[in-house]
Amino acid sequence: MARRPRVFAPGLLYHVMVRGNHRQKTFLGARDYQAYLDRLARYRKQYAAIIYAYCLMPNHVHLLVETTGASLAKFMQGVQQSYTLYFNRVHDTVGHLFQGRYKAIICDRDAYLLALIRYIHLNPVRASLVTAPDLYRYSSHQTYLHGREAEVLDPTGVLTLFGGRGEYRSFVLDGIGAGHRPEYYAVEEQQFLGSAEFRKHATPEKDSPLPRQPKRALSAVVKAMTAHLELEPSVLAGGDRSWPVCAMRSHVLYAVVRRGGFSVTEVAKHFRRDPATISSAITRFAQTVESDERVSKMVAELAEIV
Repeated sequence: MARRPRVFAPGLLYHVMVRGNHRQKTFLGARDYQAYLDRLARYRKQYAAIIYAYCLMPNHVHLLVETTGASLAKFMQGVQQSYTLYFNRVHDTVGHLFQGRYKAIICDRDAYLLALIRYIHLNPVRASLVTAPDLYRYSSHQTYLHGREAEVLDPTGVLTLFGGRGEYRSFVLDGIGAGHRPEYYAVEEQQFLGSAEFRKHATPEKDSPLPRQPKRALSAVVKAMTAHLELEPSVLAGGDRSWPVCAMRSHVLYAVVRRGGFSVTEVAKHFRRDPATISSAITRFAQTVESDERVSKMVAELAEIV
């Protein structure tokens, strides 16, 4: 039976799993773990990927990754091939280190982002390697708690969904008793974690039109939107965290990315923010757009400006 082609598109969130060939160990010591993390940091920047969570286990890896520019395939190819070359050189081995194709599940960000971050960070506890996620060194739980390995991911955007690091930690610990969640894993070549409606929108139809392409430069669009909101462009790009400014900034971010066709990477560069922070802000604001008619109307008005 032929393999089904993977679905790759900017803005999709993937739960990626990579296992050692024949279940062999892929990390033999601290140096190996660090070498893999270094490659995550390098290729994250090269391919403008956003990493929300990772967990490096002795014989497999979990990643939660969003693509914003290049495909997931290029990012994973860079990380896996580079690390395999390193491993074979350092440990004087040859051949495949990882088992076949990695698994990549397309996930509904709005419904599962936080649940998957927690699930990935609890993997060492479920495997009885540690009694608490705080004790495991090689997961991004340490970044969320203490800022370690910040080159791999920026936790700021996700942490804003909580009241702070303490609430985030409580959220993760509350999941310890949940155990294994089979629905989070791919049974076949690729599957979706989300509703039927989500799958429909995440899978491009053969004859579907191309995504909307912006007709104007982002700077011109933002300037027009801020004028519509009776604000100065510098206000939204600045560090003002007052509620009115944050609310207007969320309107603009959502409109230019979800309705206007601009990439998260491009928008993050314009506003001088980390892409993960922008993506998390848009995800959080999406719930307001769906539930508040006034907000939805304002977003529609801004989208007409693009």
